[in-house]
Amino acid sequence: MEIDLEARLIVYLDAISSINSAENLGEVSLSVLYAFILLGSLFGPMSARLIGHKGLLCLGFLGHLCYTCANLMPVWGILIPVSAVLGLSAAGIGMSRGVYLTALSRSYIHFKNLPKSELYATMSFFSGFYYFGFKATQITGNLMSSAILQSKTYNESILRENKCGARLCSSFEGGVNFDKPSKSLLNILFGCFAIFNIAGFAIAAIGLPYLKNTKAKDESKNGVRDHALGCLSMMVNPKFMVLIPYLMAQPSMIMVTYTGYTKAFVSCTVGVQWVGYSMVALGIVSSITALTTSYAARYTGRILQFATGMGIDLATLMVMLMWEPDYRTSPSVLLVLPMVAGFAQGILQPQNQALISSVFSKEELPSAYAASNGVRCLGFSIYLCTVSVACFYHGLILTLALYLPGVVGYAYTEIKERKAGRDL
Repeated sequence: MEIDLEARLIVYLDAISSINSAENLGEVSLSVLYAFILLGSLFGPMSARLIGHKGLLCLGFLGHLCYTCANLMPVWGILIPVSAVLGLSAAGIGMSRGVYLTALSRSYIHFKNLPKSELYATMSFFSGFYYFGFKATQITGNLMSSAILQSKTYNESILRENKCGARLCSSFEGGVNFDKPSKSLLNILFGCFAIFNIAGFAIAAIGLPYLKNTKAKDESKNGVRDHALGCLSMMVNPKFMVLIPYLMAQPSMIMVTYTGYTKAFVSCTVGVQWVGYSMVALGIVSSITALTTSYAARYTGRILQFATGMGIDLATLMVMLMWEPDYRTSPSVLLVLPMVAGFAQGILQPQNQALISSVFSKEELPSAYAASNGVRCLGFSIYLCTVSVACFYHGLILTLALYLPGVVGYAYTEIKERKAGRDL
């Protein structure tokens, strides 16, 4: 159920930065969204105490429904406040996802009488299966949006003067022409999203089992207050602090691919109607990769997989910095880079989830997931704020600046885990 919820948001990201490009409304609304997710994450554990993890996921569906309807009339006075509402309602999604996956992994180990040393491999497998479904849903969503947007005949001549690639800047620094879909097409597109929102909410409310909250052994009468501050206390935990640059670099890299690349390379050169197809290519590769590499993690270990994914991400950033496409670039060529990026995402996203579950104790996990979700949203917001007032080039440099210390922090974590005698 949460797969459908998050995947639809990713489909929005693919198109909104191009469709709502006037005065950077798309980027600004997404910045507000993630800023309020960060704010809501501070109270994630407390929210789970009050309404449960199932309640948080259902609340996320309702927020997405409001956001979908707001895109039917994308003006500042509507889209920005609703983005804030969605951010608060969706703040617990990442935490609840992690708690559900961890509970499933522990239950599987108990059912199969497996040793505790198998937790990482089991968590990696279930995370990979989750992200396989996540990316598969992204494929269908992007195919639907592309089929709807492709029904219009677009004026390709207006793309000839565009300066695309890393040189693409915000509207007030250098204008770029986009032939946008008609209002009726957008109404159909977001109407379809709304229908799936309602269906997903109904399935989650009826079919998703309740999950008992994990209580620390020393929990006191002030448990609600302690859990409200749990996210903040986790952010100053030394084990978590060294991972912060990497946790921020990953969402920044996702924004580079889903909003930056689609706007600066795809929409700018061949039109917004090709955005969905480029992301379908990414979704196909990443879904297959997530399923296969997460299973292989029990044999390869996570270090090799992290090194491969990080290396591909850094190479992708360098290519985007140097490549200068124009209107003559073939659409098929523009599919290659998303496929390469999708391979890295298929490796790293399941491993990121499994890494958190391996490094932190069972009692720490809700706060660790909430803090991780908050830090990720901070990475989203910083990137989107940067590109909304500057050039795509600056967003790429920002991502590199986060990624390099992130690699160092990850390596330090692995060294500490090895010294502690945990499986890698």
